[in-house]
Amino acid sequence: MFVAYNNGCNEPYEKRNTMKNSTLTTFGLTLAALAALTAAIAATAAQPKHKITPAQAKAAALKAVPGTATSAKYEFEDGKWQYAVGVTDSSKQMWEVEVSSQGKVMDKEKTSAAEEATEAAADKKAATKAK
Repeated sequence: MFVAYNNGCNEPYEKRNTMKNSTLTTFGLTLAALAALTAAIAATAAQPKHKITPAQAKAAALKAVPGTATSAKYEFEDGKWQYAVGVTDSSKQMWEVEVSSQGKVMDKEKTSAAEEATEAAADKKAATKAK
């Protein structure tokens, strides 16, 4: 059997190539694990205590957009922890009202069921990657 050697190296070409691929695979897996660990730590360790309840966040949102509060989710968005409160007004228009953990309305924007579903799917995908 003939074994090819390359560039004066004592290792056969096939063996060196396999070792190179194995090293790259190990390096890639290590980077992926490190990224997932970093995301998980950031997501769990950084969440502060709520200073207001979801009911208080809904009440603050309803002062800004009269209607029916459908949800209140405490989330990290725009670099800070806040409530995202879903509100449906009298004309059936959906709104997302951002309420700070101190109860102050920070922002409000019109939204739709499709936009909310897309955002929920992206959040779920990011959470799955963090695990």
